[in-house]
Amino acid sequence: MLSKLISPAFSDIESDHARFDAWRGLLSSLFIAEKNPETIFSREIFVRCHNLDRLLFFEQSAGAHRAERSQSQITTQGIDHILLGLQTVGVTRLMRPDGDAAIQPGDFFVFDLAQQFRLMSESMSSIHVCIPRRRFERQVGKMSAYHMQIFASSGDPLFRLMADHLLNMRACLACAEAEQRTYLTAAALAICNAAFTPCDDSAYNHPSATAIQIRQFIEDNIQRPDLGIDLLRERFGLSRTPLYNLFEADGGVASYIRNRRLARAMLILTGVERGPQQRVSSVAYACGYQSEKMFSRAFRRRYSVNPRDVNKTFRTVAVQEKGALLASWIQNL
Repeated sequence: MLSKLISPAFSDIESDHARFDAWRGLLSSLFIAEKNPETIFSREIFVRCHNLDRLLFFEQSAGAHRAERSQSQITTQGIDHILLGLQTVGVTRLMRPDGDAAIQPGDFFVFDLAQQFRLMSESMSSIHVCIPRRRFERQVGKMSAYHMQIFASSGDPLFRLMADHLLNMRACLACAEAEQRTYLTAAALAICNAAFTPCDDSAYNHPSATAIQIRQFIEDNIQRPDLGIDLLRERFGLSRTPLYNLFEADGGVASYIRNRRLARAMLILTGVERGPQQRVSSVAYACGYQSEKMFSRAFRRRYSVNPRDVNKTFRTVAVQEKGALLASWIQNL
C-alpha cells in the first residue's frame, strides 16, 4: 500500500540542484543537510522507507554532504526516537564533543533524536531503523547514553547478528507478506534490545499508539467520502476533544484529512505511483471527493495550480508531500 512505503524516483528530477533539494526535504524530519556547490547528487541517489508500524526501516544512498540536527528541530518536533544506522558504503565523520570519529562500512552508529548531532559524509549508503524509545524494554536502559556512539559489527556477536538481520531484512521486505513483515519487525526489535545493556527507560505511550492507528486508518481509507471526525469517533471510540487533541498540531482532523487527500492526488497526477494516467474526475473520486469542482478548488488553493495542469515536472512537489508523510510517521511512530 502507498501508506507503507516511501520511495521517490529522484532519477526523474532533471536538475541536480532540485534533486538535492528533494532529497534534503524528504529527510528534513531527521536532519538538515547541506552540500558543497561542486558536489553532484547523481540520479543514483535513493531513499526507501518502509513503515512497519513499530519501526521505520530506511535505506539510502547519497552524495557527499554535511548534516546537522539542531536544537530548534528537536524543540519543534518533540519526538522521542532512536535512530540506529548500519554504514554499508563510504565513510561518515561524526563531530563529537570528545573529538571527531569515523563511521566505516560495517559499523553501527546510534543517534538519539532528542539530542543534537553534526556529521560530514562522502558518497555513502546505509541502512537505518528508527525506533521509538518506548520500544526498548525497561531492562535495556537509557539509550541516550549511546548517542553518537559507534559499534563495529565485526566485534560483538550481537551487533554482527543485527547487521546480518538488517541486510537480510532489506532483501526480504521487497517480497514479504504482511504477516512475514510482522515477524521480521519483531526480530529486529528483539535483536536491538538484546544488543544494549540493561537499565531503565521510558514506558509505552498509549496516546501515541492511538494516533498511529488513526493516521494509518486515514491513509488506508482516503478514498471514502465519509472519512471524517464522525467516522473516526465511531471506529476508535473517542469523543471530539481527545480526537482533536491528537491532531491539534495539524490544524485539526478535517485539515489533516484534506491535506492527505490532496497529497495523494498530487502523487497520482505526477505519476509517482507508477500507475496509468488518470482523468481529473477519476483522481477526485479516488481521493474521496464527490465533486470534481470541489476537488479542483481545494487542489488549486493548496498548490496554486489546477489539477489538469499537473505533469511530471511537479514531481519535486510530490516528493515534498512524501517528506510530510515521513514527518507524520516519525511523529506518531
